[in-house]
Amino acid sequence: MAQNLNMMLTAAYNNVLEEYDVLLMPTMPFVAIDLPKKDRLFSGNGMVANTAPFNSTGHPAISINAGTSSEGLPVGMMIVGSHFDETSVLQIAYAYEQLLNS
Repeated sequence: MAQNLNMMLTAAYNNVLEEYDVLLMPTMPFVAIDLPKKDRLFSGNGMVANTAPFNSTGHPAISINAGTSSEGLPVGMMIVGSHFDETSVLQIAYAYEQLLNS
């Protein structure tokens, strides 16, 4: 069942990437949190909601710094491309970093 769902997910991303060069999305589905206290156990399961699908589908993806939130916390932007198109993903990441640093 999981393999069938993975094929459906891969096909869905492939369909979108036929129309668009890359997908831009937040790396995490929520804003950055403060570091946990020593006495508090932190579960990071929710942190991979946007990144884990591409581990299964095999689409190339990169997360880069996209600046900071209004609270001054870091924001990550993920760039996802078509299969075997790592070049476009890296070129767009580089171009964005040049704009952010200029």
